Amino acid sequence: MSNEDKEKHDAVGSPHFDSATSEEKQESLRQIIELHDPELTAQVLALGMNTYEEDLVRIEAWRALGMAGTSPLLSNIREAAGQLVRNPEEDEDVQIYALLALALLPVTEVEIRLAQEVIESEAFILVQSAAFDIVKANKHLPHAVLALESLQTHPDFGASAARELQSISGRDD
Repeated sequence: MSNEDKEKHDAVGSPHFDSATSEEKQESLRQIIELHDPELTAQVLALGMNTYEEDLVRIEAWRALGMAGTSPLLSNIREAAGQLVRNPEEDEDVQIYALLALALLPVTEVEIRLAQEVIESEAFILVQSAAFDIVKANKHLPHAVLALESLQTHPDFGASAARELQSISGRDD
C-alpha cells in the first residue's frame, strides 16, 4: 500500500469512521482519487450500498468507486451497482452516481444490458442519461454497438445513439 493509499485508508478506515459525521465522511471520500487497496475499496463500497447512510455520503462513495478500475473488487463493484440500480426503492441520485461510476469502469455485457434496460425503462431522464453514458463510453465493445443500434429509435436517445454509431470508424448507418 502506498503512503497515499495508507493515508486515505486511515482517514476512511479509522476506528472513528463509524462515529464520523456525514460531513467528515464526505470529506474523506472526496480525498480519494484512486482506489487500489482492496480493504479501502470494500469499505467505500459498503458505504455506497448502506441505505442507512446519508445520500450525499453514498454519492461520494460511488464517485470514488469510479476510480477503482484496477481493483481486485471490480466485479463486486459492478454487481453492487447493478443491484442498486435495479432497486426501485433506491434514491435516484445515488442510482445516477452508481451508473456514472460504471461509465468510468471497465464493464461487461451485463452492465451494457443493464444500461440498455434503464434507458428503455420509465426511469427518470437523468438516470437514463447516466445509463446512456455507460453505452457511449464503451462503444468500442460489440454489445455496446448492438445497444446503440437498438436505441436509434428511442425518442430521447435515438439521435445520440445514431451520432455515436457514426463516430465509430465513420460508420454511415
